[in-house]
Amino acid sequence: MLRKEALGIDDYDFVYYELEKGQQPIEEVIKTSEFMENDFVNYLEENYPNYYSKNIKIKFINYGHMEVVYVLDNGHKKYTLLMGQPNLEYGKVKGEYDNLKILGKNNEDVVSPLLYYGNPKYNREIYMTPYYYQARCISYLDEKLGVYVPEPYYHFEEFNKSDKNIIEEVITAKILSLYNQNTHIGLDEFRVRSGDFILEKDFVDNMDNVNNLFNDMKVIAARRLVNISLDDYIDLIYERLEKFNSKNIDKGIDLGYSMIKKKSS
Repeated sequence: MLRKEALGIDDYDFVYYELEKGQQPIEEVIKTSEFMENDFVNYLEENYPNYYSKNIKIKFINYGHMEVVYVLDNGHKKYTLLMGQPNLEYGKVKGEYDNLKILGKNNEDVVSPLLYYGNPKYNREIYMTPYYYQARCISYLDEKLGVYVPEPYYHFEEFNKSDKNIIEEVITAKILSLYNQNTHIGLDEFRVRSGDFILEKDFVDNMDNVNNLFNDMKVIAARRLVNISLDDYIDLIYERLEKFNSKNIDKGIDLGYSMIKKKSS
């Protein structure tokens, strides 16, 4: 299961497990192995034969405080698997899956899940999404905003000042664009530090074009949704993105609002 490839972190998944007091690393490794290699793969074979093959490979590529991330390669196509951290309360991953399905409905800005599977016997849950080859996770490192780049080795690259401005504008616009004016539902608990946003590999080609960069950015996390008015949602964005330059947020609000109007027209 843990065969390595130059797609992400060149290490083993259990190094990045977050455990509660009393949880034993070796036991958690065994649980993950049995869940992934047997339980989940059997579930695919029985319920989703289009995703299954006898030559399935599952490789660790990344991690976060909520989930450990893998690539599933069935020999024909690759998919992303997000498995809850061993210390996560069972059901949290299903909640995020449901939220992403809601946000992803008729919304290409969200990497919407393809399927969910969980087994309380192993205290493991997983959902599968489309795979973006060597996508860059946007995040902070020591208060510096940048992206984690998988090749030629996994490392962090800070944005220069002008690129940081446009990234802050586009993240703001992306969050606002997810607001549904009919249901009054938007994204809550968005976290730049946790890699909730990714950029497609060739995003640097579009750094001088806000609209193209907007299309290159995807939302991959939705821990919680919120049901509030648009004005209150905008206030929430200003509050949550306090690290951003206020002028960039202003521009992002204008861009995001134009995207909302485009959807409703």
